[in-house]
Amino acid sequence: MKKYFLATVSLLALSTASHASDLPAKASPYAPVETPIWTGLYLGIQGGVARHDATIDDRCFTVCATYERSKTGGAFGALIGYNLQQGSFVYGLEGDWNWLGSKINDTFNVAFNQTSNDLKWLATVRGRAGLAVDATLVYFTGGVAFGHVKNSIAALNFDGSTSGSFSESKTRTGWTAGFGVEHIFSRHWTARAEFRYVDLGRSGGIGCTTGTSTFCSDFNYRSDFSNTLMMGLVGLNYKF
Repeated sequence: MKKYFLATVSLLALSTASHASDLPAKASPYAPVETPIWTGLYLGIQGGVARHDATIDDRCFTVCATYERSKTGGAFGALIGYNLQQGSFVYGLEGDWNWLGSKINDTFNVAFNQTSNDLKWLATVRGRAGLAVDATLVYFTGGVAFGHVKNSIAALNFDGSTSGSFSESKTRTGWTAGFGVEHIFSRHWTARAEFRYVDLGRSGGIGCTTGTSTFCSDFNYRSDFSNTLMMGLVGLNYKF
């Protein structure tokens, strides 16, 4: 009897195992689900260097000429953005504001002109798009740039006094484009390095703020200013 019972149990076990092997496999409810790790809102800070390139077309205080000068200074700011991820493709929108230390002051003794070009701050609203390989993102960025510029030129007499001058102080709108790489090194923190080019366009006007009242009308004087930047930035972001 005992032998018959054991044989019956063995037969049932083998039949059950054979039947189970024919059933389609079911996904485990505990299997890990791949999530888009780049999606979400983030805040950050950034800093680096900015080379301010300025061009002044003098037409004409003393000698009709074009002056090109540059200065490298510091940059520091804050940013906010939002990413979306589809597979390895990451895209989003980002805005930032930066303080800049890149004021250019020059006096040209040959032409007896004194110039100044100052870019106080820069803000941008940009799109971002790139490819992610696990926790590393390589991306391109581009959009609209806003910057407050102060440009001036003054014609100097031999004794150092001013015979005429022209200046502007306003917020100008331009464009920016660049590229960068960003890496997630913990659940909420990312680090990045980025290069960006900024062009705030060309502006100018006819007129004198000092000097003789007929200076500009007599010589049809005009000054045109252009301001561009090349920026190298590193940043630290907190991702929600």
